[in-house]
Amino acid sequence: MKAIQTGPIRTGWHWLDYNFNPKTPGFVTVGGPTVMALAAGDAVMPGFAAEQLKRLESFGGIEKNHGHYQQIVAWYCEVLVVAHLAAYPWPAPVAFEMEPTAGGAKVNPEVVVNFAGVGALGVEVKAPDLRPHLEHRASNPWQLNARTGVSPASLDGAVTLPRDNPVKDFLVSADSKFAGFRATDPDFRSVLVIVWDDFVNEPLTALTSPASGLFTPNSFHRVDGGPVEYPNVDAVLLIRHQHQVVEGLAGRPLADDRAHLLDYGLPGSFPPHALVTNPAGRRLPTEFLSALHAVPVEVLSAAAEYNPGEIVMWTSTADHPAD
Repeated sequence: MKAIQTGPIRTGWHWLDYNFNPKTPGFVTVGGPTVMALAAGDAVMPGFAAEQLKRLESFGGIEKNHGHYQQIVAWYCEVLVVAHLAAYPWPAPVAFEMEPTAGGAKVNPEVVVNFAGVGALGVEVKAPDLRPHLEHRASNPWQLNARTGVSPASLDGAVTLPRDNPVKDFLVSADSKFAGFRATDPDFRSVLVIVWDDFVNEPLTALTSPASGLFTPNSFHRVDGGPVEYPNVDAVLLIRHQHQVVEGLAGRPLADDRAHLLDYGLPGSFPPHALVTNPAGRRLPTEFLSALHAVPVEVLSAAAEYNPGEIVMWTSTADHPAD
């Protein structure tokens, strides 16, 4: 904590100056939980707290730089997942590796968890920049979540286009990061965690839409005429939490009974963390699914937000639109 108070977050211009000032309410809602999360990670991966704090401090120095703000949001999304796994009461001994590499690769996932008697799980966490998309979603009467035969020009009004390219890029990146581990250990398992906002239907459609989903034969990502399969990514976990980070940093109340912006949620709590299995991947052991609080998306199909929806017509364009 002393390192934070004497470092760039408190001594220069930084978005989190208020949140890490012990004299402000922001410290209770943001600073304290952040320190606890870093400590949880450091307990299983010595050096984690110092490395992550160094990264967080680097997102400053330029007043009100919105690129830095988005990096802070992504940082919190990553720490959300890693700190949860670090603090999770594993039923058997586990060993954590922080940003490991394998097979001579220069890229690496966030963490690899080695579970005695079960195997190793690689975890990569991504959070897209949704800022322009939020503006379009809130104002345009039409939204396309998949690449269908419907032309945007044929719709009456402005159209929000699919946000599927980041999902594709995340899969490509994760596949390359996990490749060396899979080559070294054929039983290695992997999960790409994508932290979105409450509109989880968007990344789900990007993955599973029959028209263009990345995990389907009609994937829009193709090489030599065939769909790219990302064989080193076994599953994608979709977490509805970016908006919680934004609200938490602003000192506003959080939704869904989350206590603070780094509250991962309890098993069975709402909203569920939806697991989308890659048909070209391998099944994750139950022990890893339990640790991630992962719920197969097939189990959630009764809820509209957990079904691929290719076209949305908003009946309201207020700040909180409804379809």
